[in-house]
Amino acid sequence: MPQHPDSKNDSHLNLEQQRKRAKDILKKAKAGDPVSIDRFQKYHPDCRPGQVMFMNLLQLADAQLVIARENRFSSWSQMKAHIDQMERIRNKLKAPQLVPQDADCPTLHIRCGSDLEQSLQQAGFVGDYLAFTDPFCQGPVQSLTSRSEYIERRAGFMASAYQMELEAVRNRLRLEYHQLQGSHRYPRIVLWFEADSYDQLSLSYLLHYFRYELGDAQKLELICIDSFPGIQCFRGLGQLPVEALPLLWSQRQSITTEQMHLCDRTWQAVTAPSPKDLWSIATSDTSKLSALAPALMRHLQEFPWVEDGLSLTERLTLTILAEGACLGQDLFQALIHERDPLPYLGDTMYWFVLQQLLDAPNSPLTVQPGTLDLPWPQRLFDITPLGLALLHKQQHWRSLQTCDRWLGGVQIQPNQPCWQWNQKTQTLSYS
Repeated sequence: MPQHPDSKNDSHLNLEQQRKRAKDILKKAKAGDPVSIDRFQKYHPDCRPGQVMFMNLLQLADAQLVIARENRFSSWSQMKAHIDQMERIRNKLKAPQLVPQDADCPTLHIRCGSDLEQSLQQAGFVGDYLAFTDPFCQGPVQSLTSRSEYIERRAGFMASAYQMELEAVRNRLRLEYHQLQGSHRYPRIVLWFEADSYDQLSLSYLLHYFRYELGDAQKLELICIDSFPGIQCFRGLGQLPVEALPLLWSQRQSITTEQMHLCDRTWQAVTAPSPKDLWSIATSDTSKLSALAPALMRHLQEFPWVEDGLSLTERLTLTILAEGACLGQDLFQALIHERDPLPYLGDTMYWFVLQQLLDAPNSPLTVQPGTLDLPWPQRLFDITPLGLALLHKQQHWRSLQTCDRWLGGVQIQPNQPCWQWNQKTQTLSYS
C-alpha cells in the first residue's frame, strides 16, 4: 500500500521517536505541507478535506493522535501502553531464568510455514512445531478417498509447478500429514495464522480435520492477525520481532464449535467441482472467523474474469509491466507490496503463475533472451502487444490459453466452458 514519505515500517516502536514524528508533522502541516495536511485529514476525526484553514489551530496532541492512528492505535495512550508492554517483554526475555511461555502443558504449534519455528524458540516457547505447508491455494485440491492418492497428486503438482524433486516433495507431504495425525497426543494445539487465502484455506482444512479426528481432551487455540502496530505494510508473522510472539500468545483465543463447523463447510466447498458453495460462504456472515470471507473472495478472484479471461494476479502482473520492463524480483515486490489487495503468493508460487503465462504459444509477456537462463528474480520481464491488448479488453485470454489450471476442486480447461468471475457484480457464472 502507498506510504507517506516518513512513515515507518518498524515493529520496534520507540516512544521518543514517535514524539519527534508528531512534532515534525505538526510543524509541516502548519507550514502548509500538503502531504502532512493530507495525513491530518486522513487520520484526525476533526479534520476533513478542505479544512486547511484550521491547521494553525492544531496542537501537539492532535499530531500525536495522527501518529498513533497511522500505527493502528485508537489513541496516543494506547500506543504508549503497547510500547511499554513490548519493552517489558523484551526485558523478560533477557532474564537468565526465563520461564517457558507454554510450559504449563505439552503444546503443538502449527503454522503453514517454517518462518516462526526459530522465533518461537527465541521467545521462550518449548512446545513442538509443525510446519504444515501444503499450498491449497494452487493446484488440484480434491476430496479423494485415499490419503496416499491425495498426497501423490499434490506432490506431482508441486514438483512440476515449483520445479522441485518429486521424491523430496512426496516425502515432505507424507511427513507433515503423518505429524498431523499424531496431534491427538497434545493436550493443547495452537494455530498461528494470517488473514490471506494461503493461510485461511490451510486453517479451514485443519479445523475440518480436527473436527472429526480430535477428541474432547484437546484444547484448540487460535492466533490470527492481519496487521501489527508499527508495520504499515504487514505481510506475515515472519516480519514480527521475537517479543511480539509472547504478546500474541497472551491474546490467543479458544477455537469454538461454530468456527470448526464453518471451516468444515469451507473445506468441503474448496474441494468441490463447483465454486458456488464457496461463493455462498464468502458472501455470508463469517464473523466467527473475520478473516475468512475476504480471503475467500480473493481466492475467487483467481478465476478467469468475464471481461478478459485473466485472473487478478495475471492482470496485476500485466498492469505493472505495462508501466515498464522490470526484473522478476521487482515484479514480485510490486505485486505483493503495492498492487494485490490481499497478497497470498510466495515467490516460488508466483514464478509458477508467470510460467503458465509464458507457456502459451502467444504469450502476454516476454523475458529478455540474455536473462532467460538466470534465476527467476534476475530475469527481465516485459509486456507484449498481446498483453496490452488483453489489458484494453481487445483480446480474451481464455481463447488463447493452452494449459489447464486448478483452483481447489475446480478445473479450468482451455477452450472449454468454465466458471468465471464478474468483478462488477462480485458473482460467478458458468459459460
